[in-house]
Amino acid sequence: MAEQQEAADRRKQILEAAVAVFAERGYQRATVKEIAARAGVAPGTIYLYFRNKRELLLALAETLIRRAADTLLAPCAELDVGSHLALILRDRLRFVRENQGLLRALATEIWTDRELAAQFFGEVILPVIRTGSAYTQERVVRGELRSFRAEIILPAVVGGILLISVLRLMSPNSPTAALPEEEVVEELVRFYLYGLRSHPEAQWDAR
Repeated sequence: MAEQQEAADRRKQILEAAVAVFAERGYQRATVKEIAARAGVAPGTIYLYFRNKRELLLALAETLIRRAADTLLAPCAELDVGSHLALILRDRLRFVRENQGLLRALATEIWTDRELAAQFFGEVILPVIRTGSAYTQERVVRGELRSFRAEIILPAVVGGILLISVLRLMSPNSPTAALPEEEVVEELVRFYLYGLRSHPEAQWDAR
């Protein structure tokens, strides 16, 4: 038990060091040797936990993005859908603000490396969508949301949040980046819950 805890602590120590080094140096320029020095371990120790630098980057994404999202999507009986959605959006915008260096490094690599992109979406984003699907379907059963195609709507919701976050992060002169976070949150909650209809209760048939 003590050995397992020690291993978990060491892994966390390495991940925290990698966050700092990737943020400062960028993914390409960062080295395992630098990460080891920041973590206070021998370079070989890192390979006991991660096969290579790419696996380390994905582990960071999984830890910082997927696990945080899973926690936020856990049932909150005391919150209605709108309030819970606002909580999630505020947290994600805060996360982007506090992890800009790491996210720039991650976004650059995903944009240019198709294999890494496939791993990122398969191992990080799709599990978030699956968790979101379970959460929203529970709300459908409770009558708080209409029945919908989760495989279509949830990727659109997650994609929208990702794009707005990237715009605010990487395009500081864009109109989106200039808006206060709370205004972004309020507008997104209205959009996700009611769409663009002037009368949200009105039904629309695409046929």
